[in-house]
Amino acid sequence: MKLICSSCQTNYQIADEKIPVKGARANCQNCGQLIIIPGSGSEGRSSSFLPGVSDVDFGQTMAYDFSEVDQSRTEISAFLEKISEREPFMEEGLVLSLKDIKTGEEYPLPGAEVTVGRRGANINVDDPEVSRSHCLIKVFGDRIVILDLESTNGTFVRGKKVMTASLGVSEQFSIGNTIVELVKKQVD
Repeated sequence: MKLICSSCQTNYQIADEKIPVKGARANCQNCGQLIIIPGSGSEGRSSSFLPGVSDVDFGQTMAYDFSEVDQSRTEISAFLEKISEREPFMEEGLVLSLKDIKTGEEYPLPGAEVTVGRRGANINVDDPEVSRSHCLIKVFGDRIVILDLESTNGTFVRGKKVMTASLGVSEQFSIGNTIVELVKKQVD
């Protein structure tokens, strides 16, 4: 069975024979999000939130050694295709910015879809370890998604290298040698 963490989009593969009949729950190894594992007869559903699933025994916690599925270009393409069906948008009165932890410099997000890189991006970071077009940030109201743009040195969220991840307000991520924090301000 394939499961996807709804928080950080990490993919997992669990051998069907290891899943309890009534299902179980586990935590994502990447971000700690609760993942509901449906029992037998619930194939094809994958999420950490399954509304209306009554065949899951919420009292049983499953200690499971997840095997992470490769988030190759194919996986990222499928994810991008899924979110591209929706238009990114900023909530009215909300200002998001990226704050360089080392320098304290803030870069306001000029829109709901922003590229971050060393040169020629919407937000340029002065770091030789950052690729020219390093990552993409998409804002869908209160949900913020970061996507690595096949950068040389990777994008790291919660200490793990990611192709895609959800970002929370005040959450930090790193690109190259730069640690950046997502800052949210409400403007009246």
